[in-house]
Amino acid sequence: MRVSTSLFHSMGLQSIQKHQEDVLDLQVKLSTGKRVNAPGDDPVALNQIHSLNRTMSTLDQYAKNGEFAKAQLMQEETSIEDSIVQLQRARELAVQMSSGTYGPTDRQAASAELEQIIQQTKNMMNYRNSEGELIFAGSSSRAEQAFVEDVNNPGYYAYIGSVNAIGQVESDGTTPVYDPLAEYGARFIQVGFDADNKLSADDGGDSSRIRLSDNGAKVFNITATTAFTGTPDSNVLNVLVELNNALKAGSPPPAGVLDDLESGVNQLSQVRAEIGGRQNRIEAQYDAGESFKIALEERRMGLEDMDIVQGVTDLTQSQNALQLAQQVFSRVQSMSLFDYLR
Repeated sequence: MRVSTSLFHSMGLQSIQKHQEDVLDLQVKLSTGKRVNAPGDDPVALNQIHSLNRTMSTLDQYAKNGEFAKAQLMQEETSIEDSIVQLQRARELAVQMSSGTYGPTDRQAASAELEQIIQQTKNMMNYRNSEGELIFAGSSSRAEQAFVEDVNNPGYYAYIGSVNAIGQVESDGTTPVYDPLAEYGARFIQVGFDADNKLSADDGGDSSRIRLSDNGAKVFNITATTAFTGTPDSNVLNVLVELNNALKAGSPPPAGVLDDLESGVNQLSQVRAEIGGRQNRIEAQYDAGESFKIALEERRMGLEDMDIVQGVTDLTQSQNALQLAQQVFSRVQSMSLFDYLR
C-alpha cells in the first residue's frame, strides 16, 4: 500500500466528520430526551414504539367513548327518574280517588293534575339527548317521536321507534330468530378491547361495549291488567290515559290501574338499576385502560427515552475524540513526504 499526502488528508477528514456526526447525534438525543429520533437510530425499537403509541391512542379513544356514554346514560337516567316520580304521583291520586270520600267533582279536579302528569310522562318517553336524538327510539333516533298517538286507538299512544320489531336479532348472520328479551334497536359504543372484535345486536355480556340507549317498547311496556277501552299498547302512558278517562268522567279508577302503575314504577326502577350497572362498567373499563396505559408507557419509555447520564458521558467522550482528531489533522495537513527528503 502506497502512503501519500492525500491519503493522510482523507483519513484525517473522515475521522473529524465521524466524530462531528457522533457529537451532533448525541446533542439531538439529549435535547429531545429520546434515544430514537429517526428510523436509522433503532429500526426494531421504532416499530415497537409506533405499535405502543397506536395502542395508547386507542385507549385514549376508548376513554373518550366512555365519557360520551356516561353523558348519554345520565340523560336517560334523568328521564327515567322523572317518569318514576310522575307514576308515583299518579298512583297516589289513584289511591285517593278510589276512596268513597271523593265524589265526581273531586275526581274531575284530580283529572286536571293527571293530564299534566300524562304530558310530562309523554315528554320523558320522547326525551331527546344533547345531540337531538331520541333516547328511547332505538335505531330510529332521528324520528320525530318514539311514542305517538295510536291511529287505531285514538287518545292512546303507540311505540314507533326502531323500524325492526323488538327482539329481532340475527343469531348466525343468516337466520333471523326471535328473542323477546333481546335488546334490539339500541345503540352501542366500545369502551375497551374485546376478544373477537365483532359487533352484535346486543352486548351479550361483553363488558367492552356499552348500550347507550334502551328500546322504549321494553322500558315502558308492562303486562297490564287495566281494562282498556279498545286494544291499545300495554304501556304505562296508556295506563295513565285510561285512569284519566275515568276520573274525567267522575268515575273511580278502573280495575288494575293501581297494580299497573306499581308495575310501571318497578319496571322503570329496574331499568335505572341497569343503567347504573352500565355506568359502573364504564368506570371499570376506564380504570383497566389507565392501568394498561401505565404499563405501555413504561415500555415505550424504556425503548425510546434517552439515559441522560449515559448520554452526557458519551457526548463528552465524542467531543474529546473530535478535539483530538482536529489536533492530529492540523499537524498532518502541514506535513508532506518532501519533509523527509530534506
